[in-house]
Amino acid sequence: MSLGKAKWAGAALVATALVIGFAFRGDPVSAPPTPQPVLKSVAAPTEAMARMEVQAAKTARERLARIPEPVVPQTVGGFAPEEIAKVSGVYREMLAVQGLYNQRLSRERLVARVLETSQGVDIAARTLTDPSFAREAFGESQAEARFFSIDVLKAAARKGDAAPLERSTEAVAQQLSQSDDGTTPLDAGRSADLRDMVRAYIEVKGVEAFSDGNSRLVSAMGYSPTSSPRVKSLYDEVLFIRLRQQFGRERAASMTAALLDR
Repeated sequence: MSLGKAKWAGAALVATALVIGFAFRGDPVSAPPTPQPVLKSVAAPTEAMARMEVQAAKTARERLARIPEPVVPQTVGGFAPEEIAKVSGVYREMLAVQGLYNQRLSRERLVARVLETSQGVDIAARTLTDPSFAREAFGESQAEARFFSIDVLKAAARKGDAAPLERSTEAVAQQLSQSDDGTTPLDAGRSADLRDMVRAYIEVKGVEAFSDGNSRLVSAMGYSPTSSPRVKSLYDEVLFIRLRQQFGRERAASMTAALLDR
C-alpha cells in the first residue's frame, strides 16, 4: 500500500470510530469517567497563604523585638502599672503588625485582648481625653496609643457599649473648641483623633442612620452648636465625605446641612 493510501485508510478508521462513539453517547455504560478535580490547583493557594502567614508572623516578631518594652514604674492616673502594661503590651503588638497583609485580622484579635482586661476600655478612653496621661503612660508611643485606643473604643461600641466612645469624642471636641482662638492652628494630632473618632462612630451606627436628619446622633458624638467654627468644620468634613460615598454629592450636602445647621 502506498503512503498516500495508508494515510487515507487511517483517516477513514478515525472517522468510523468517531461515528460509533457518537452513536453510543447516550449509553451511561460507555460514557467516559468524570474527570477528577486537580487537587494541586486547589492546594496551591492554601500553601501560598500558609507561607504568607509564616512570613508575616516572622516579620511581626522581628519588629516587636525592636520596639522598646513599656516601663511604667508607678501608678498613672489612678491605674496600676500592671494594668497599663497589659494595654501597652498589646499596642506594641498592634504596631508590629502595621502594614502586614493580615493587619486587620491581627488587630481585631489584639483589640479583643484589651477588651478582656478589667480596665482596658477605661485606659483607652483616658488616653484619648487626657494628653498628659497619654504621655506619662505611653511615652514616645503616645500618638500610636491614641490611634489604637480609638480601635478599642470602636470595638466596645460594636459590642453594645458606645458610651466610652461617645464621651471621649465629646471631650476631645470640647477641648479643641476651648483651645481654638481662631488664629492659632488647632493641634494637628488631636484634630486627627477627633476625625477618626467621628468616623468610627459613623461606622458603628451605619451611614444610613444619619440620612434622616436625626440630630441626636451627632449630639451623641460630641457635636454642639456652641463648638468653635473650626471644630464644627471637622464634623462637617467627615460627615459629608461618608454621606457622599453612599448618597452622592448633592444629597450628602443637604443631609449634612440638616444634621449640623441647627
